Amino acid sequence: MTVMSDDEWREFVTEGSRLGNAAICRSNGLPHVTPICFIIEGDQLIFTTHPGSVKGRSIARDGRVAVSVSDDAHPYRFAMLEGEAALSDDPDDFLRVGMAIGRRYMPSQDPEEFSRSLASAGFAVARVHITNVIAHRDLG
Repeated sequence: MTVMSDDEWREFVTEGSRLGNAAICRSNGLPHVTPICFIIEGDQLIFTTHPGSVKGRSIARDGRVAVSVSDDAHPYRFAMLEGEAALSDDPDDFLRVGMAIGRRYMPSQDPEEFSRSLASAGFAVARVHITNVIAHRDLG
């Protein structure tokens, strides 16, 4: 097992359409883990969520988030990114972020149309300021 450098984990988590698994803490203390489509911009991991969802309500109450990204092919790799999240409903930011996520995860769809469909459904941008990364390669 080898620790990934900053450049290595960034390349790994942004490769293709790899999903992340976001972990948050529900109001009753139980963990909640859900897959997310995301992008990385600088020291932020960014995804969309509905403010009324378990993720959205939990982020509004307690912004702590951990996101795990893993590889399902040998030799295995993983990265776990921890940080503080905040929701934003800025329409210009949402359009740009939604389009970037659409390009990465929905390549057959028009990115602007994809972004606008999420916005019209009331989604918001969740920005996680990354404070800690644990990333390894060559597992198993």
